[in-house]
Amino acid sequence: MNNPVDRFTQLDAILALTGVEISVSEVHGTVVGAVANHMKSGFTPDLLKLIEPQADVNDGRFGQLSEVLYDIYRDVSEQLLEAKESFDLLLPDEDESLDVRVEGLASWAKGYILGLLYNNAFSIDQLPESGGEIARDIMEIAEAGAGMEEEREEDWALAELHEYMKVGSQLIFEFIYSERSSSEPTEQQ
Repeated sequence: MNNPVDRFTQLDAILALTGVEISVSEVHGTVVGAVANHMKSGFTPDLLKLIEPQADVNDGRFGQLSEVLYDIYRDVSEQLLEAKESFDLLLPDEDESLDVRVEGLASWAKGYILGLLYNNAFSIDQLPESGGEIARDIMEIAEAGAGMEEEREEDWALAELHEYMKVGSQLIFEFIYSERSSSEPTEQQ
């Protein structure tokens, strides 16, 4: 399922059924961060435990959530590896209020940092190139809130932050991928 609206709706419904109190945006951010973490650390994430630490995959209500999390993980991995333009953040619709959209972006950022650093296999300072700086910026965005400016200006600022986080998360993945590719031994002929 590559349609973001359908994916958002599907994930929102599954989260409601399981009783997990986390936003769709935070879940998606966590999965995207976990993809980068896996590339950097080599450790396969337990996505269900990242989303709901008390969850048991054998508990029927979490089975469908686990499946969807790994579907999203595969989709995101493919999009990032192939540098597809279809990669985007899973955020509330533009028809939602500004406060809801700002909260969605901040939740995505919070989830991304959680997924990126969940296993303490490395620190932000160990990200290649400017990855550390981008990750710190995303950490600051996680603290975002709607301000007192005109809504039109805030809409523009929100769109700018959305694009920055989209491109920033792609760049962190690409930096890690490049670092990993260059450290692999080459065959001698």
